[in-house]
Amino acid sequence: MAQPMRIAFFLAAYPVLSETFVIRQIRGMIDLGHEVTVVTGKYHPDVADPLAGKVRLRAIRTARDPHRSIAERIGRGATAILGRRFRTTLLRAIKAAKGGYNAPLADLAGTIGRHLGSYDAIIAHFGPPGVRAEFLRSAGVIDGPISTIFHGLDITEIALIKQMKPFYQQLFARTERLLPISNLWRERLMGWGADDARITVLRMGVDIDEAAVPSFDAPIQSPLRVLSVARLVEKKGIAYAIDGVAGAKADIRYQVIGTGPLEQELQATARPSGDAIAFLGPQPHGRVFAELEQSDVFLLPSVTAANGDMEGIPVSLMEAMAKGVLVLATRHSGIPELIEDGVCGLLVDERDGDGIAATLDRIARGEVDAVALRRAAFARVVNDYNNRKLDRQLEAVVAAMKAGR
Repeated sequence: MAQPMRIAFFLAAYPVLSETFVIRQIRGMIDLGHEVTVVTGKYHPDVADPLAGKVRLRAIRTARDPHRSIAERIGRGATAILGRRFRTTLLRAIKAAKGGYNAPLADLAGTIGRHLGSYDAIIAHFGPPGVRAEFLRSAGVIDGPISTIFHGLDITEIALIKQMKPFYQQLFARTERLLPISNLWRERLMGWGADDARITVLRMGVDIDEAAVPSFDAPIQSPLRVLSVARLVEKKGIAYAIDGVAGAKADIRYQVIGTGPLEQELQATARPSGDAIAFLGPQPHGRVFAELEQSDVFLLPSVTAANGDMEGIPVSLMEAMAKGVLVLATRHSGIPELIEDGVCGLLVDERDGDGIAATLDRIARGEVDAVALRRAAFARVVNDYNNRKLDRQLEAVVAAMKAGR
């Protein structure tokens, strides 16, 4: 076991309850005995903190702060003694703000005369917070080696890339580690000029009780029970799931758990299918897992959205695989790194409703070896997407950063 280390997680906002993977990773470092501080650009005191009492908190500003312009905040600190590092970085931040990227300047304005701490490692979730952490370190506001975890939207959304790519390239030259969650994102970062020697692929994963092995040999039901759990946005591809279910010849009962801006549109699309398709809205984890255990197929036909937004590797697929549920997804982003088609799940092309229909019919007719697929899927997540192992991997990365390696 590594010696206890001082770790800071740098987050754009905290708490954000939808970012369960961030909360879980922080908890993993705490459970390994490390002292964890959350450094956040904006703290939301009205949101229940799932880690209250377990982490230290350093907020640049809070949601309750009185609104003041950046110029006013800098002006209030004008009497403070600003060191050369701070002044030099402030000029960089002003230049960035003139180009439309205000966050580093706002961060510096909120930290005049303050120090956010010295750490053995600073872990930023998503690319923009990594850039912001580097600005603050350059200014002498925070100290420690920086690693940035790249997830998906932060390196795929077209408008965001247009704004952030030059700052990412500055980060590549100044940071200690880059931690993309897939090999695909590793290749993208390298294509933008990142040094492969600074890159370590760090998967997101799921909590697995290896003593509670699911049953793999349950018979396929009739009607076929299919489940999706997703935010109802374009990249989740639920419109194509509806097309696939509607076009299948098999008797299917399809349930969708989740909410989002496309909910009414998707419900209208599904209406001609009658009782075959049901929208259950948002549900607590207990209900989600109960529905998973009653399902034959977990369906997530992810697509690249019109604005470029893509998945990383969806944790919901990992959760289904860990529960012994057959998964049907798309050849999208890093999903083929998790699901090998015909080995531990089934894949179709993006936006292929006919392919989804044909695959569901094959499953319903018993033409796929569901037992073998379920067993291999469980083994895949236990071996490669197991949070217990991934926490140790992150701990090793932090220890190497602390040692200057």
